[in-house]
Amino acid sequence: MRNIPTDLLRTFVTIIDLRGYGRAGEQLGRTQPAISLQMKRLQELLGTSLFSKDGGAQLTEYGETVASYARQILALNDEMMLKLSKRETIGRLRLGIPNDYADHFLPQLMGSQNSTTANMTFDITCDLSYNLLRGLRAGLLDIVVAMTADGPAEGVFMTWKETLSWVGGNSDLPAYMDDKASNDLRIVCYPEGCLYRRNMLTALQREGKSFEIVYTSPSLTGITAALQGGFGITALADRVIPPTLRAITANPNLPQLGDAVVGIYVSTDKNRSTIAKSFAATLADMFATKP
Repeated sequence: MRNIPTDLLRTFVTIIDLRGYGRAGEQLGRTQPAISLQMKRLQELLGTSLFSKDGGAQLTEYGETVASYARQILALNDEMMLKLSKRETIGRLRLGIPNDYADHFLPQLMGSQNSTTANMTFDITCDLSYNLLRGLRAGLLDIVVAMTADGPAEGVFMTWKETLSWVGGNSDLPAYMDDKASNDLRIVCYPEGCLYRRNMLTALQREGKSFEIVYTSPSLTGITAALQGGFGITALADRVIPPTLRAITANPNLPQLGDAVVGIYVSTDKNRSTIAKSFAATLADMFATKP
């Protein structure tokens, strides 16, 4: 299948509209011989004559057909380029956010269109906090929400603490959760590098609790499915616990979890920081409001 370059179609339509090769050349900044070569190439690609033998810009029957399609193709091309152009000038934000925060906060954020967000387009990356911060430092992201160990990382825009809880399914806890049970605790968690995982394992090891990681998933959907099935337990920040799960409170078989330090981080790239800081303020207001 042959592809027809849009520059040939644009020249063809310009010749028709201005009724001549010379005037089309002036409009497009090309010489008349160059215009003639373009039309020769277009007719060779199409395998048919577009202009009548009488000369000028008089079209053949096939030329009329090609002209109709050419105008549609150019209209779509120009519409696409205009939208992409507006996408850059309006404001494109590359946001990195942990999976569970995305599930909980993004619907609220996208639903509250205001002067900051209404004219933006978004590229959302959901990943572990470590990977998100690395992406920010590499210039791949403009703003990141991330959990960090031992206090906020350098250059934090806003920071706060989240209370973590042990979490299971809404059904009765499995037998191994009984305080008299001797079986290993079955742990469901995110992959290595997750701060929830680190917090859980540190607490269990500190208390000398035996455990086994029985299920690992990079997504909150996968974690939730395992917990609902009674496959194990995990830890999550209190305010992002899905309604299909429940916090496990006052269970003597489970050690106390420490708080998680969360922060909003903004790109230091001067070309990106203005839009990022503006949106960071919107995020800060949202995260500062406790449920």
